[in-house]
Amino acid sequence: QYSTGGITENVTIRIFDFGFNYISTVIQNAPRNYDHSSITQDSWDGRDASGNFVPNGVYFYRVEVGSSDPVYGKILVLQ
Repeated sequence: QYSTGGITENVTIRIFDFGFNYISTVIQNAPRNYDHSSITQDSWDGRDASGNFVPNGVYFYRVEVGSSDPVYGKILVLQ
């Protein structure tokens, strides 16, 4: 989850593998308006940029909201 503080900001979410190699972009410069009480609707389908399912493992996401510092987190993929 992320917040834009209740104002409309452009949001980009990217997925990286354990070596921080680029895997996929979930959304790019999409206008979003979320506050802390909202539930975000953006999700990753577990596929890479070529449309292939990624192998099981740990992946990282990077959320960029406007000009703020990016936020990073981890995702565990088990299929």
